[in-house]
Amino acid sequence: MSENLSAEPPTNSIYLGSSRLQHQYLVSQSAVVMKLGLLMLQSGASAFRVKASMARLARAVGLEEHHSQVTFTELTTTAYAAGNFRTEIGEQRAMGISAYRIDLLSDFVSNLPEKISPFEAGQEIDRIARLPHLYPRWLLSLAAAFACAGFAFLNNGGVVECSIVFFCSGLGQLLRSVLLGKEVNHLAIWFLCGVFSAGSYICGVSTLTALGLTSSDHLVGFISAILFLVPGFPLVTAMLDLARFDFSAAIGRLTYVGLLLASASFAVWILAFTFELPLQKAVPLEFSPITLYSLRVAASFIAAYGFAMLFSAMPTSCLWAGIIAAVVNPLRILATDVGLAPQLAVFTGALLAATFAEIIAPLHHRKYSRVSLSVPAVVTMVPGVTFYRSMAYLSDGDIAEAAVGMVEVWLLFFAIGMGLVFARFLMDKNWFYNRDLQKVRRFNIDYHLR
Repeated sequence: MSENLSAEPPTNSIYLGSSRLQHQYLVSQSAVVMKLGLLMLQSGASAFRVKASMARLARAVGLEEHHSQVTFTELTTTAYAAGNFRTEIGEQRAMGISAYRIDLLSDFVSNLPEKISPFEAGQEIDRIARLPHLYPRWLLSLAAAFACAGFAFLNNGGVVECSIVFFCSGLGQLLRSVLLGKEVNHLAIWFLCGVFSAGSYICGVSTLTALGLTSSDHLVGFISAILFLVPGFPLVTAMLDLARFDFSAAIGRLTYVGLLLASASFAVWILAFTFELPLQKAVPLEFSPITLYSLRVAASFIAAYGFAMLFSAMPTSCLWAGIIAAVVNPLRILATDVGLAPQLAVFTGALLAATFAEIIAPLHHRKYSRVSLSVPAVVTMVPGVTFYRSMAYLSDGDIAEAAVGMVEVWLLFFAIGMGLVFARFLMDKNWFYNRDLQKVRRFNIDYHLR
């Protein structure tokens, strides 16, 4: 009996040591999957993309089962392996947009080998996380300047409006970059940048009027000067989350978008009330039809290219986004001019833009995601001017005009989302049948059957 007793401790210690090693390895497996999910969420990826990417990496690092719950700022995951399980909760507060980082992470996940160690996967994720910003501040300011000037023209602004908008929006974006670098609250940033850019526009017009260089009826660009503050990327991503029934993430994103729009709108309220600005719709520009259409093509390309840079998309992706917008947006405006309902025109334009993105992405072996190609193009259709003008009417107590404008805005938002979703249904079977989610479920069921 003494021999048996003396033999038991080594056996138990070996077992306990093996169990401890298995648990430590599970910790590293779960941690690297969480690291991937948080970085994608920080870069602005949709909830479904985050879930699908984590599920693929979980299989590659050897996890037998992996569950995740994604909100706008938080991740909760549970991983199973070798009879053990681990639940983790992660949070990120960056709430930024980095389309090129989403593309790099998606490319990494798509090209994962069948097996990879958590250490190797973590090294690649850390490498992507350490990459510097794709564009310097001065270049992003220039991109915002050109994009908003393009928007000003599309909103029937002339040379004076576009010129002043160019400088005011560029300086406003520079201020936003500085404040974001100091991690100031986003609500404060959007309000301060709105006051600065729109206020600078008013000062510019007033100065030219006082010098007798122009008349005082050039306030159409007042709202165009702050259109770089429209959170188009999270707005579109929230719509895609809704289509996937990822309500936790979608509602969080929509709330974030609504708060940012409200903050910028407050700046519009204050300035419109203080200076009693005439916010009437601009008179259409007097050009020949061919010249006007050509200028709209150029303005749409510039606006989409600039917004793609603000979303930190890669240069080639920016180019394609500009081309898509140059094709689709002028056709959308032309359709509205000839009498087509604005909502139907926007739906068709978003559908075409997303379809072009579905066709272009495979040409580059999906190095550029469909989101980075389509979102900057459809942002040119976002009714930012109508929204901010409605807020100004509301501040003036003109409830009827404000209500009409807000109904139009939400119908157009809905039309953009439906156009993007319909394109996914038509071009991507994983969206129509939820095939990626079925793979995750089948993976989990197989584990339980064993």
